Amino acid sequence: MEKLGHGADVESMVEQYGKKNTKVIDFSSNINPEMPGCIDSIIKSGADALSRYPDIEYRRVRKNISEYLDIDMEYVIPGNGATELIYLLMKNIGKKIAIINPTFSEYRRSATLSGLEVVDFVMDSKNGFRLDIDEIESRIDEFDSLFICNPNNPDGKLRDIYELMDIMKKHGKLLIVDETFIEFSPMYRERSLVSELETNRNLFIIRAATKFFGMPGIRLGYALTSNKEIIDGIYRYKEPWSLNSFADAASEYIFKESEYMERSRKYFEKEIEFMTSELKKIKGINVYETDTNFILIRLDGIKASEIRKILFERADILIRDASNFIGLDDSFIRVAVKKHEENIVLINAISSVMGLL
Repeated sequence: MEKLGHGADVESMVEQYGKKNTKVIDFSSNINPEMPGCIDSIIKSGADALSRYPDIEYRRVRKNISEYLDIDMEYVIPGNGATELIYLLMKNIGKKIAIINPTFSEYRRSATLSGLEVVDFVMDSKNGFRLDIDEIESRIDEFDSLFICNPNNPDGKLRDIYELMDIMKKHGKLLIVDETFIEFSPMYRERSLVSELETNRNLFIIRAATKFFGMPGIRLGYALTSNKEIIDGIYRYKEPWSLNSFADAASEYIFKESEYMERSRKYFEKEIEFMTSELKKIKGINVYETDTNFILIRLDGIKASEIRKILFERADILIRDASNFIGLDDSFIRVAVKKHEENIVLINAISSVMGLL
C-alpha cells in the first residue's frame, strides 16, 4: 500500500514501536479536541436510519448546510469528507492547475491521477510565507485554475485573498479555495469567500464539517459553487450513497451548535496565544504565527524525523514531520493545538529534547 505521508497515522507508529497498551497524544492531527453536545442525538438518529439507504440526493444535508451558510441549496455538494470532493473536482476542470505551496499533498496527488499538469507556486518560509499576487498574475496564462488553502496547511495563516479572487475572475480562471480550517479563526467571517459565490461562478470552495466539529471519523465534507457545469460534472462522476446515515444525521445537529462554535473559537484564540508564547521561549526553535488550530515550527540542531521519534518513544507524543511539504525541509514540524493540559505536556517534552542539544 502506498504511504501517503499524512499525519494521524497513530496505528503505524504504535505497531512500529510496540506501544500497543499506551495512550498516544496525537499532535499530528488537527482536530477540535472537544466534540459538540449533540453526539448522542447523532448516534441515535443515524442508528435508527441504518435499515434504509441514505437519500441519494442528500437533500437534508444540502438544506442544513445551505441554511448554516445562508446560500442557495443548489450550490452545495456533500461529500465523504473534503477529500472525495477534491478528487471529483479534478475530473471536471481544465488541464493545467496551479497550486500554492507548501500545502496539503492531496491537491497535487488528485490532480496528477486525473492527468492534470501542475504548476507550482512556492511561498518562501524565509519571508513568512508571503503570497506573491504579482507573480501569480504575471504567470496567469500558465494555468486554467488555481488551488489555495486558506488558512493554509501547514503554516496556519489566514490570508486576505479578495485581490487574488478578483484577478482570477478578471482572467476567467477558476479559483479553488480550501476553507477546511477557517472556522477555527475569529476572522473567518471576514476572510471566507462564501458570500461571493452568488456573483462569482469562477469560485469553488471546499470545507469539512469534521475538523472543526471534532468528528473526522464521520467523513462529512462539502463543496460550494454556483458553477452549474462543475456541479453537474461532479455528480456525473460521484458514486451514489457516499454519505452514510450518521453523516446525514450529523448535518441535522452540528450546524445549530452556535454556543459550541463560539466557545471553540474563543478557546483556540486563547490557547494559540498561550502555546506560541511558551514555545517561543524554547531555545533552538522558530515558531510561526498561526490563525488556526495548528502551529508550524522550524528546528535548529535536530531533524524533524529525529525529534518525532524521540517524542514518540519517550513521551508517547506523535507530531507531524513536515519535511515532505513542497517548500519545506527536514527542519520543519507541525503540531496541533489540543486540550490545555495536553499542550503543556507537549511544550515540556519539546523543551526537554531541545535542552539536551
